[in-house]
Amino acid sequence: MNTPTIIACVLWLVTVWRLPSVRHSHKQRSLALTLAALAAAMTFEVPAVKNALNGSVGITGLPPLLKHLLGVTSAAFLLDFVIAVVRPQGLARRTRAAAIGATLPLMVAFYAAANWAPGGAVRVGEGGRAIYSVLYTAVFTLYIGVAMIVATWLFIGGVRHSRNLLGRIGLGLLGLGTLLGSLYALQRVGFVTAHLITGAEYHDLEDLFSTVLKQSAILSIALGVCVPPLSVAVEYARAWATLRRLLPLWQHLTEAAPHVVLSTSIAKRRVLLRLERCVIEIEDACLALREYVSADVHVRAREFVRQEGFDQDEIDAAAEACWLHEAARRAQNGQHLKGVEYPPLGVTGRDRVSEIAWLRTVAHTYLSSPAVVKFSRQEKTFMPHAQNGLERVTSDGK
Repeated sequence: MNTPTIIACVLWLVTVWRLPSVRHSHKQRSLALTLAALAAAMTFEVPAVKNALNGSVGITGLPPLLKHLLGVTSAAFLLDFVIAVVRPQGLARRTRAAAIGATLPLMVAFYAAANWAPGGAVRVGEGGRAIYSVLYTAVFTLYIGVAMIVATWLFIGGVRHSRNLLGRIGLGLLGLGTLLGSLYALQRVGFVTAHLITGAEYHDLEDLFSTVLKQSAILSIALGVCVPPLSVAVEYARAWATLRRLLPLWQHLTEAAPHVVLSTSIAKRRVLLRLERCVIEIEDACLALREYVSADVHVRAREFVRQEGFDQDEIDAAAEACWLHEAARRAQNGQHLKGVEYPPLGVTGRDRVSEIAWLRTVAHTYLSSPAVVKFSRQEKTFMPHAQNGLERVTSDGK
């Protein structure tokens, strides 16, 4: 199997993979159409396809024209995609529409009028009609070059502002692909200019540069398209692992405070939404359960875990796990407290990322540390004395 065939197959696989995303948004639609146009363009480089098309229509120059038209179309869609990602407010929309609207018909007209030399569609012929082949090459390379330069500039800007590592890698690969596309256009201009000025032709060198730059650009763009979905998969896997770690804590706390559980069911495949709901319900359960213990329990829990030898950065989470465990036990016994100061919640004032990290630490201690159960046993012996003290304070207050 030759290289054009392999690249075309890879592009079609990526296109089919990304095809369902067409209905999601404008940028996803532009990306899918970019891939489809690139795949179709590379298909016309496959020898079997070229021979079949030439034999069926009897026009030997048709595959190169179709390939170039599709290449320009893919450049337009790719530029539209990067603008949608980096500049959602838009960028020169009317100018871009006018440029692609003029480029495609001009290419067809100049290609039909040109006197092409044997050896390929980019070989400038001789005589009066040679000017049309030059104009065709100029229009084609001008559009590709400008579009790729602008896209490269936008992709580089997107890399600088992206906060996601895989997102930066994907944008970087796309930017590399458009940069190579710019170099492809520049070398085309260079070889045609050299031929017009000196009459010298470097067919083998020109074909080498064109093939390497074109195929490298296409593969880089294809890889860049594949990387961002990997970040979604990584996020999904991370959310699934976090959900598995938090579900046992959720189960313990919601058994003690079942009224916080929402009645609406969520499909198992919607992991991100399930994780969000799990976190919210754990927080609501913590709010409900803190009414079964006083702030003194939290103070005793901190002192207890310190004596148990927890590291300094683990004390807060371990103390929270201890008083939550004790609160859940008291809630099941119906020992509700009023008129006392409740423990502070460790999730207060955190963003979502640090909040989830905090809950994972609390869950790990809650479920695996013997100190949590030991603290509850200690509180059982302390609680009767504490209740008597509260009763004496209430009587004195009256």
